[in-house]
Amino acid sequence: MKYTPLDVRHQEFPGNLGGYKRLDVRTFMNELADDFEELLQGRQDMGERLLALEGRLAEYRQSEDDLRRAVVSTERISQELRENARREAELISAQAEAYRDGVTQQANARSVALEARHEARTGELETLHRARSTELEAAHQGRSTQLEAGYRARFSDLEAQYHRRHRELEQGLSGRTSHLEAVFSQRYNELSSLLSRARDEQAQFVAQYRAMVGSFHELSSRHPLPEALPLPTEMPPSPLNSPLPALEEGAFPALSAGTPAEPAPDSRVLTIDERAGAPTDPASQPDLANQVEEQQFV
Repeated sequence: MKYTPLDVRHQEFPGNLGGYKRLDVRTFMNELADDFEELLQGRQDMGERLLALEGRLAEYRQSEDDLRRAVVSTERISQELRENARREAELISAQAEAYRDGVTQQANARSVALEARHEARTGELETLHRARSTELEAAHQGRSTQLEAGYRARFSDLEAQYHRRHRELEQGLSGRTSHLEAVFSQRYNELSSLLSRARDEQAQFVAQYRAMVGSFHELSSRHPLPEALPLPTEMPPSPLNSPLPALEEGAFPALSAGTPAEPAPDSRVLTIDERAGAPTDPASQPDLANQVEEQQFV
């Protein structure tokens, strides 16, 4: 080549008054030198690669010749191998047929011997089976008889125990029932007597209370009030005018507790006169009426 990248990079030009700028020219020359250097480097790389490819092509041509010779030799060897395999196959087939015939003969002889042994063994097993079946049947009969006898004995014992226990329970139940009936009758009689006594006391109390109320009305009619003081239209609340208390549960402990109530000290039934705080003498009843009238005025 006439110029190299180094020549382009160090090229000098004479100066002139109206010439180009030196810096721009130097920059362009440096860029041109770089491009020229890259082109030369690529050209050199391409030449080296071309030389490598030509070497590889020569090697491929040499390998192709070797392969051609190898293919020819391989075809010849394969022909020889096919011929040898055919002869060996024929030889092996003949040997296999001979071996098959020998094995068939041995198998037939072995089969006959095995059939004879099988028949003999079958006869022995049948004989043993019959003997063992007879033994097992005899043992089964004996065991069944033994179990049946044990079952009957055990059943008889259990039945006797059941009847004995049943009789004991019936006797206990009868005694318990008689005792409960006697206790019930006794308690019923006691409670009936207590109820009759309570009813009598209630009837006596109601009769005395009604007699007292009648006496109060009679006294009020005998002693009229002054005209200036009108009679009250309603009676004032007092123990005498209060309604009779209802008999609630527990009023009579003997009836609720289930045991005969004993008379408590000072628990006698008070009469009408005692409840009002008046003497039982009939002559003192006017004083009692006066007290009642005074309480009403107050």
